[in-house]
Amino acid sequence: MMQSLGRYSKRFLLLRKTQPIQFSRTLTSAKLNDTLYSRVMAVENRFLWRVKVTPVLNEWLNQGNYINPTDLRTVIIALCESQRFDHALQVSEWITKQGVFEITTEDVASRLYLVEINSGLTEAEKLFKSLPENMKDDSVYTTLLSFYTKSKKTRHEAEATYQKMRELNFLSKPYPYYKMIYLYGLLGETNMVDEILRQMKENGVDHEKILTDNNVLKAYASVPDVEAMEKFLKGIEDETPPFVLVWQTGISMAKAYLKCGSSRKAIEMLRRTERVVDAESRDAANKVLMEMYGQAGAKQDESRLYRRINQKAKQGQRMRACRSKGSGGRSSFHPGYYYGGCGGGCGGWGSSRADDNGGMDGSRADDNGGVDGSHAGDVDGGGVGVDSDGGIGSGSGGGCGGCGGGCGGCGGWD
Repeated sequence: MMQSLGRYSKRFLLLRKTQPIQFSRTLTSAKLNDTLYSRVMAVENRFLWRVKVTPVLNEWLNQGNYINPTDLRTVIIALCESQRFDHALQVSEWITKQGVFEITTEDVASRLYLVEINSGLTEAEKLFKSLPENMKDDSVYTTLLSFYTKSKKTRHEAEATYQKMRELNFLSKPYPYYKMIYLYGLLGETNMVDEILRQMKENGVDHEKILTDNNVLKAYASVPDVEAMEKFLKGIEDETPPFVLVWQTGISMAKAYLKCGSSRKAIEMLRRTERVVDAESRDAANKVLMEMYGQAGAKQDESRLYRRINQKAKQGQRMRACRSKGSGGRSSFHPGYYYGGCGGGCGGWGSSRADDNGGMDGSRADDNGGVDGSHAGDVDGGGVGVDSDGGIGSGSGGGCGGCGGGCGGCGGWD
């Protein structure tokens, strides 16, 4: 089973867009749970005091214990789940320094990703340049590309990396194309979005149509170029397999209509979007949709969702009150906690956050961001992956990607 680190990096740095990496993950042995895993996880950073985990690893090795590569990769995943990216990087660097097993290009890509999170782009570039050529495969190059496609300022670096990947025949997978589509949407160059899409089709790249279609629509919406967006949508509506709108894409398209002054079309798109929201995302989506209806002037729809959300809030209040009475404590619930107003792009809600830059982590939606894989996955993969640059995914795909960066969920690089 494959696991992505992207969902954890997004919680760690809300507005930093990083490249999620995947590791092979299997059930850990009882020995790992009893010793190495528990020892590493017991080490915690204290306020203003960075505690290292490498002494624990050295002790384990000096005691003559065997280290399984999958076990150490599992430890890295667990550290990222706990937002301990500095410790995850320490483990990754220790693996290379000690030479306890032969590292793969996937290990290199994961280390590159962790260096960018902890130390920034410059240090990640230094690491990439220091790598031997035989350790720079498509996964490593795609990780580097994802760093550059996050910002308009690194456009030239992104294009140079993309061209290098073309020369090395590393463009056989859809992820680099998705990243460039995101970048050109960010730059407002819809002609280049069309060109990248043409290249992907011309090269016969195998891809999931639902992911590609939604990413292209989000790129047009981010400009916004309503004419190109509607033309593309019309062209895919009657195709086989039929087009499937993901609700985050619908939100982006509704925003595009609002920016262009068409409240009527925005409301129509919001109602269409409301019909495709999956049950697991319903709470988060309703909060964003309610805010969007308000901005579009659809007061009845706004009030309808407001009543629905408040009804659920009251049910939660009663449940907490019952639990509080049972434990002799007090409930801290207050109806006001549920209506947090707007934040960022189309508005946040209480602990939910909506903006134009981030991704969606269960309760967070945005314009450029993606969604937690438990809802829709990542543009390049499925499962639990999240791309903090944006994008939508599904099922059990894999690899790195996102509309502008990041890795898929439960799939591999292949």
